[in-house]
Amino acid sequence: MATNKLSSTGVKALLNAPHDKAKAYADGNGLSVRVTPAKTNGENSLLWLYRYRLGGRGSQQKTIVLGSYPELTLAAARAETKQCRQWLAEGKDPSNERDLSRQTSLKPISVSDALNIWLDKYANDKRKNAVTHQQQFNRWIIPKVGNLPISQISKPHWLDCFESRAKSYPVAAGYVLRNVQQALKYVQKRGYEVNGDIFDLDFDTIGASAQAKRSRRLISETSWQELVDLLRHIESGKLQPYYQAMLKILIVFGCRSQEIRLSKVDEWDFDAMVWTVPAAHNKTGDKDQKRGDSGEILRPIPDQLRPWLMSLAENSRNGFMLGELKESTAVSQWGLGIWKKLGHSQKWGLHDLRRTVATGLNDLGVAPHVVEALLGHSIQGVAGIYNRSQYLPEKRQALELWTQRLQLLISYNDSNVLIRNFGHG
Repeated sequence: MATNKLSSTGVKALLNAPHDKAKAYADGNGLSVRVTPAKTNGENSLLWLYRYRLGGRGSQQKTIVLGSYPELTLAAARAETKQCRQWLAEGKDPSNERDLSRQTSLKPISVSDALNIWLDKYANDKRKNAVTHQQQFNRWIIPKVGNLPISQISKPHWLDCFESRAKSYPVAAGYVLRNVQQALKYVQKRGYEVNGDIFDLDFDTIGASAQAKRSRRLISETSWQELVDLLRHIESGKLQPYYQAMLKILIVFGCRSQEIRLSKVDEWDFDAMVWTVPAAHNKTGDKDQKRGDSGEILRPIPDQLRPWLMSLAENSRNGFMLGELKESTAVSQWGLGIWKKLGHSQKWGLHDLRRTVATGLNDLGVAPHVVEALLGHSIQGVAGIYNRSQYLPEKRQALELWTQRLQLLISYNDSNVLIRNFGHG
């Protein structure tokens, strides 16, 4: 079979050679150039084609468009043809192999591209705070390394993103680091090449450990005064109704702020006296559903709170238990300033109320697994796989004890004396 029938000079001449219709000129080994006449005055269009059969002469002929001339020269077209013939010799379909090769050549994407892939394909559906994640990426990561390829970015680049801001915002630094690591692990599993330096970083390395690992509570072994301050602030009437109700529910149930922020009136059954938090509103719902659970969190409603909660539900104008739907960022930002208003010396936020409730319940003698169930934590290990109980009777007893303790704290003149006299149980 004759090969290399074409020449560079001859192919170039085809650009202006008169043609009444499309015509192909063979070079050999399955390679040809197809000339399509120009519709108006100008050069003809030239495409390089490679034709082949996977199963011998009796099989159907397939055609691959290798590229256009002069972008793809004769020499380059022959090199492409040689690679296709090698794939054929190995029993591979050149069309499929070219697609795979093109995908591989696209893999070096930027940090910004990688984070957007994670946001679009994962976080927007799986994370309640996806908008916050994107805002933090735009603030911490994108200005520094957004345009750099994830296959080449190394540890010094990442440290430059975190170190200067981590000193002032250590908790946020740890939060952003975890999300960046998860995002890049996600795109890595999808076949993109990622420099592994990002996975070696931890809180200590970026200078976020001091507060990112903090565990803040409003009660201690010797004093519950901070909790008392908050309770009396709630009852003072100085708060907006939305935040007054939210704080009261957070400190009674130990729920997450998003669970009550998103709560609809129809989640509250005042006949069965149970608040059902749907899987879509709680952090562990997706994990529980994958294990075969509903993902719901059931919390008994204490008898003492029934009239007040029913009033909240009846006065709701739009179906939300708190009367309106506020953005998570607005609620979080508001929660960051309470400790200052109460004159507390150490910073705390809304999430610390969950730790406070957990500590208070433990001090009352409530069993750890009941505390975990009330908080809506997934039970780990084998117990979490086989134990599907919601512990409703135990939860009800625990919340009755807890609300009684909260009422005593509000009404007693010296709450620290109350703790010493009655003990932690």
